[in-house]
Parts: sequence; structure tokens; C-alpha cells
Amino acid sequence: MNVQDNQEVIRVLIADDDEFVLNCYREAFSEADASNEMQALDALSAELFDAKATDSEAPRFQVTACSQGDDAIDLAEEAANDGHPFDVVILDIRMPPGIDGVVAGSQIRELDPDVEIVFVSGYSDIPLEELQRRVPPPMRLHCFSKPLSFSQLARDVATFVREH
Repeated sequence: MNVQDNQEVIRVLIADDDEFVLNCYREAFSEADASNEMQALDALSAELFDAKATDSEAPRFQVTACSQGDDAIDLAEEAANDGHPFDVVILDIRMPPGIDGVVAGSQIRELDPDVEIVFVSGYSDIPLEELQRRVPPPMRLHCFSKPLSFSQLARDVATFVREH
């Protein structure tokens, strides 16, 4: 996680073969939408649970998107070599005609053992245990099924990064 102007910046790489889905991710992770929703949730939590609201601003997301697993690997390698690795990589499991997200995730994990990897799929043909075996460690691996709330995923990503 990087810090710019006293605000955390979470670098996110997204790979999905559906341009409509990529646009949904971009919208959900956009600075204004993510910041406003997170600040509203913090305020609501403070009000409901009589807790002190956090003084820190919600994170900003810097999103890089591509449509194929090979491209995701190349982008992750380039970012790691530049000294600015991604904090989170979100991969669709199926991305025809290229390699699938599991192969991409495994290769990205070899490049960066600390990156949080999120698999998203509309299919449940690969059990979680198999994903954990192929892309360890399990504590840095997350799975979501489509359809999903892209806004909720953005909030979850911020939580993953803050916890590690």
C-alpha cells in the first residue's frame, strides 16, 4: 500500500475478459464512489455502535485493468520490477481464449508472495481447496462468486490490505 498526500493508495490489478465487467470494477473502485461509501459506513458504524469514527480518510484505489491472464502476469511483473507492486490482484477464473485466472494467479504469486489474490467466477467448478493448493497461502487468497456487488468487493479489498 502506498501513501500519497496522507491518504492510502491501494494498487489493484483486475483481469476479466468481459469489458462490461471491467467497467463495473472501474466504477466501484473509483475514488469518489469508494471514498464516499466508506466514509458513510464509518460514520454510520460510529453512530450505531457509539464508537469513535476513524480520522483517516478512506483509501484511494489505483486500478489497472486488462482482459487476459497473460497480460495480468506481464503487468504484475512490470509493477514488481518497478518497485511498485500491486496490493491486490482480482482475477476472473475463466478468460478465454488465453490462460485461466488460476494459472495467472499462480504465476503472479511466484512474482509477489505478498499480494492479495481475489478470484471471481460465475462457475463453481474449481473447489476452494484446489485454489488454495494451487495459489498458496490461503490467508492471502479470496474467492467471490458472480454475480457480486462490486462496491462491496471494493470495501472488502480495502479490508484485506489493511489486515496484512
